[in-house]
Formats: sequence, C-alpha cells, structure tokens
Amino acid sequence: MKNKCRKGISLVEIMVALMILALAMMPIAGTFSQYYGVATRQMEQEIALKLGEAVINVLLSTTYSDLIKGTTPDLPLNIQTPSGNYEGQLAFSGNTAEAAPVAIGKAKYTIRAQINTVFEAQKIGSIHGNALEFSYHSALPPITGGGPPPAPIIATYSSFDDLICINVTVDYGGNKPIRLSTFRADMTR
Repeated sequence: MKNKCRKGISLVEIMVALMILALAMMPIAGTFSQYYGVATRQMEQEIALKLGEAVINVLLSTTYSDLIKGTTPDLPLNIQTPSGNYEGQLAFSGNTAEAAPVAIGKAKYTIRAQINTVFEAQKIGSIHGNALEFSYHSALPPITGGGPPPAPIIATYSSFDDLICINVTVDYGGNKPIRLSTFRADMTR
C-alpha cells in the first residue's frame, strides 16, 4: 500500500492559526484604543481652547464702557468648528456671561465669561496717590560704608486709565476646564 500524502490545510489548523492571530492582535487593538482616547481628549482640549480664544476676541472688540459698567448687551458668537458652524449668543447678566452649551462631536462645551475691575482710574485733575504705578530701580550695587543709599528710580509710569480683567472658562467635561484671562485698559484719556 502506498501512503498518500494529503496536501492542504485542515479546518482545525485554520482555526488554531486564527486563534493565535487573534491573541496576538488583542494587545495591538488595545494600544490603538488608548491612542484614540488620548487623541480625542487632546482634540477636545484644543477645541475648548479655540472656543475660549474666540470669546476673548469678541470681548476685546466690545465697547469698553459697557464692559466696565456691566451693561454689555448679549453678544453674537459665530464660531466655526470641525463639525460645522456654531451660532449662538453670550448672554450677559451684569459682569458675568454664559452661552448655551455647544455640542461638538461627543463633547459638550459650556462657555462662561466674567469681567472684573482691577483698577479704577481717577479724574485727571485730582491727585493720583493710588494710581496704577510701576517703578524701575537701578541695579547698581550698594555703596560700602555708612549703609547703602536708596536705589535711584530710573523710570516710573502712572496710569489714569481703567483696567479690567476678562476671564473666560470653557468646561468640556475634561479633568480641568480651560481658563483664559486677559487685561484691557481704557486708553481714551
């Protein structure tokens, strides 16, 4: 009798090979899933940052007197996002504002703003004892003997301008909301 060799692969061999391949692919799939999660969180954080910057830009272009008096009208927000355009309003109540939540992808972004007065200017004709003032002193070493003389003032700057701080917070469900701040002065005097 002749021993016939069979050529080909049996179903059992194919199933074993697929099982080994599946076991080898599981860690790779988990790694891709982790990278996708990290990339998604970074994208959500970047979108929150861009939304905050857009709101700061809108507030910087708003009438200064409305901002400092707390009489800012509702401001339109027309923001282009990766999933389309967002058209809403930043609704003010005194010196605080909030916009309707923005849904971009799976994340929901809540935008808030607050205007704080940092410094109120005085009338130009009055004494400016509490004016916003910056002084720069000399970096000369002290003179030895008898004690150091006071450092001479090189330059000073006094401001009669109002100064406000604009704070914008964008909450997107991440660990920490994005917080942006900038200052604006009334340079009309």
